Amino acid sequence: MKTKLAASLLLLWLACACALAAAEVTGPSLIPISVSVTGKVQRPGIYTVTTLNRVSDVVDLASKLPSQPVALPAGLPAAQMPTVSQYQVPESIDSTAAQIFSNRNVILTRQGNRVSLDLLKYLRLGDLEQNPFLKDGDVIFVSPALQTVSLQGSFQLPGEYEFRTGDTLGSLLELALGLKPEAALANATLHRYQPGAAEFSKTALDLKGYPKAAETVLETALQPGDRISLPADAEYRKAYKVKVVGKVRLPGQYYVDDKTTLHDLLSLCGGPTREADLNSAFLYNSLVSGTPDPDFERLSKYGYSQMTWLEYSYLRTKTRQLKGKYSVSVSDCWDSQGNQVNHVLRDGDELYVPEQLNGVWVAGQVRNPGLVTWQEGLKWKDYLNAAGGFANNRKAQGTRIIRVHSGNWVKPTDKVAIHPGDIIFVPDKEERYTWDYVKEALTILTQVLTVVVALRTF
Repeated sequence: MKTKLAASLLLLWLACACALAAAEVTGPSLIPISVSVTGKVQRPGIYTVTTLNRVSDVVDLASKLPSQPVALPAGLPAAQMPTVSQYQVPESIDSTAAQIFSNRNVILTRQGNRVSLDLLKYLRLGDLEQNPFLKDGDVIFVSPALQTVSLQGSFQLPGEYEFRTGDTLGSLLELALGLKPEAALANATLHRYQPGAAEFSKTALDLKGYPKAAETVLETALQPGDRISLPADAEYRKAYKVKVVGKVRLPGQYYVDDKTTLHDLLSLCGGPTREADLNSAFLYNSLVSGTPDPDFERLSKYGYSQMTWLEYSYLRTKTRQLKGKYSVSVSDCWDSQGNQVNHVLRDGDELYVPEQLNGVWVAGQVRNPGLVTWQEGLKWKDYLNAAGGFANNRKAQGTRIIRVHSGNWVKPTDKVAIHPGDIIFVPDKEERYTWDYVKEALTILTQVLTVVVALRTF
């Protein structure tokens, strides 16, 4: 009997303790309080929140546009308060897109006492002292960012930072989350404008050994308008990124140094497979290929009649040939084990090794266009006949051979050797209508009459 009584009292005590703990945790969250938000926010006014909300919560709420949805905390009537239950960092506080980091001078007035808060320090470094819990009657003033300090270069979060009295180089670098690994630590520069003048002075900042070995430099006091630049070291862990595509044993992306050659790359990727056609393989630089060509862009907008013959020829050549392609023979390099045309690689180089096709493509106005098996010694007409010969609508004297290696268009003769992958192209006969002939005749007649009139005038 005594054992049962003791167990019952123990259970009763545990139940009371749990109830008190639950009331201690949930009680304050259900107490509504009113705070005022003024200053540089989208919607200044009085907001009803809870004692579990912090200053950043209500600043976020006041910074939202009217069209943005506002979530309500559980346990409170919707009519009582528009508050935030899922806090998101507002763009006005921390926006890498705008590159202006403000809300470092938020004034909290509580029972006549004014405290300046740095919300950015809370958001970046988790300093809870800069973001206290709210109390009933609090007044929050969000001041505009009138004075800034600029961090540009190899910082983790570069941009314009709102200036706060007492800022040092070290405190600002903490807000920027430090430096990037490639930062040139010995080449930082402080640009400081003279009061009331457009001139500025330059002060070298040696950040070698950052952060411990640069404590003296980090104590440098900042002023509004200061600009700190920190370049990147282009040689930091420098490596060229190259790529191999096609019929090799290990295709993919490789990191190489500035002494790696084409033969080295072929060895790295395991060499060509049995199906590879090294005679048609080529090496090109994707960075050069992607750079804009002002002349090509300009000429591509013109019609044929608006260009000179030379401009039109240049435009045709640019459309036929790959920009950035190296003039090297991949097969000679591989067969000679790097003793011939062993090109030194550069960043962005890409090697393409196609499959051995062993065919000639006969296209255009032939009876049976398609691939014809390549045979050494065959002439262009042999491939044409194998494709069924000319169709009725072909243009006389218009047949061309398109070279697989260069993209050049060659007029066919018996002396021109055909290589695997070449294209024999037979164009259509140009359609002409009666009105086309009439227009040409009128043009010629007009020119003749102009010449006759000019001769009679003299």
